[in-house]
Amino acid sequence: MAAPALTNGGVALAEEEEPPNSWPPAVEKRYERLEKVGKGMFGDVYRAWDRVDERVVAVKRLAGRTDDRFVQTGLRDFAREAMSLAACRGHPSVVELLATFADSSRSDGDCFVVTEYAGRMNLREYMKLRCDAGMPFREAEVREAMRQLLRGVKRAHKVGVLHRDIQPENVLVDDGTEDVIGQKKKKKRSKGIVYKICGFGMSEPAAQTEKDDYAMLASPSSYRAPELFLGSRDYDGRIDTWGLGCIMAELLAGTVNPLFVGEQVFTCMLNLVGAKGIVEWPGLERLATPDRAAKLREEGCRETGHLREVFPEEFLSQAGFEVLRGLLESNPERRLTAAAALRKPWFNRLPFGGCFMPCGEVSP
Repeated sequence: MAAPALTNGGVALAEEEEPPNSWPPAVEKRYERLEKVGKGMFGDVYRAWDRVDERVVAVKRLAGRTDDRFVQTGLRDFAREAMSLAACRGHPSVVELLATFADSSRSDGDCFVVTEYAGRMNLREYMKLRCDAGMPFREAEVREAMRQLLRGVKRAHKVGVLHRDIQPENVLVDDGTEDVIGQKKKKKRSKGIVYKICGFGMSEPAAQTEKDDYAMLASPSSYRAPELFLGSRDYDGRIDTWGLGCIMAELLAGTVNPLFVGEQVFTCMLNLVGAKGIVEWPGLERLATPDRAAKLREEGCRETGHLREVFPEEFLSQAGFEVLRGLLESNPERRLTAAAALRKPWFNRLPFGGCFMPCGEVSP
């Protein structure tokens, strides 16, 4: 069966200046390339038509060699993403792995990860769409988005996977519409907007005692947990919940840009959330130089942050602020895990109104 006529999913893409990379015969035979929906330093992502299962999928190509467009990724990086997705398989808040391919015809062949097509935009693009339309997120909408994302991260941690790159670009958004034959066609779905976590290329087994050097490179500095700025290798899933805290704050603020920006991101973080937590963290002495530790300790005594001033009670309920403050706790030992965050009273409230509707209970 031929692919249906599909147009770009509402997000403008730059006109391709170079021809697409060739796919190995096994991939070309099964998947018809429709349009490029993403590109990074390690490869690109295409929306494609699965000729066997007759559905739209996402095909991510990981470059097997370095050229003027991409940086080489090895089998280890390919296995890292594929195994993490496989471990999380079946959870509604994590993109579903469908197939993997490796080009064995050459030693530096490309690798491919095929997943469900989970939405026409990522969360950053959706935030921009809402911002441009003058439609800020209400607290109930943020609560439902965070409920789904925390559940996804909880599943990843339960099966022993640390994502390490939680950011809006690695959250896919299905708003219930897709472009089919040049027209927006509404899907018949009563569950509202669906958020799915993707981008497991920098993930790592949680049980690994000595973490690798990817942590500082995995996530952009705006979403990097404070302990990683200090060079910690003894971290856990709470580096992911810090990233979720950043996302929650950005949704509430209605901004398109990251919460923490500038050359001194670490200082910006501590100014907002307070240095007291990181100063009281036992790991500080092991990681920071005596001078830096003393400076942080001195600042922590007088700097407790002003998170509540940025998100006052008339803007965010006390129950919601308890979650935000717990996720953006600079002391990793006090920071909320995904499971602990979901137990907070804020999530006992049912969503109401708007386009975000209850998604029902899902297994952890």
